[in-house]
Amino acid sequence: MPRGGASFRGRMGASAVSPINLVRVLNIPAKNDPSTKISLYLTDCETDVTAYNEEGATQVYTGVALSYDEADSSTQNEVGQCRVRIDNLDSRFTALAKTAALNGVEVHVLTGFRDTVSSPDGCSVKFQGHVENCLISEHSVEAVCHTDFSLKTRIPRRLYWVVDFPHLPSSKDPRQPAVM
Repeated sequence: MPRGGASFRGRMGASAVSPINLVRVLNIPAKNDPSTKISLYLTDCETDVTAYNEEGATQVYTGVALSYDEADSSTQNEVGQCRVRIDNLDSRFTALAKTAALNGVEVHVLTGFRDTVSSPDGCSVKFQGHVENCLISEHSVEAVCHTDFSLKTRIPRRLYWVVDFPHLPSSKDPRQPAVM
């Protein structure tokens, strides 16, 4: 089952495309007042773009110098991660970023095309996770995001114990098949 909608898949097959990336940073609490939350909608397009937000309503995505690394994934039970960078920022924006609690904030990275983001199925989700840590310098903000599923938090951290499985019959030899 493809992740993109019908208009996204139709446009993806065209000979000339103009892809854009969209980033949603949702429910950022302020450090001094955690009940106050804001969300950022950003794009790497040179102009502002109107697209749909996570609730299905239209939202203006602000054009910034945005880049991200592809989400790392492997077959080694490791948690996938993605780095999102915003460069060439004014020092007022980075000062504002220092007043917000960015750790644990939900992040969505989407990709679409300029002429399809105006429809609800015009984007495809590339990454969805939470901010693990954030590096704020004078002119840039870089966030390291991890996916939500982690084997370390979902699986208990102890080995197999025989007392946990008392109903295993010890009188039968597992090397001999049962004949019926």
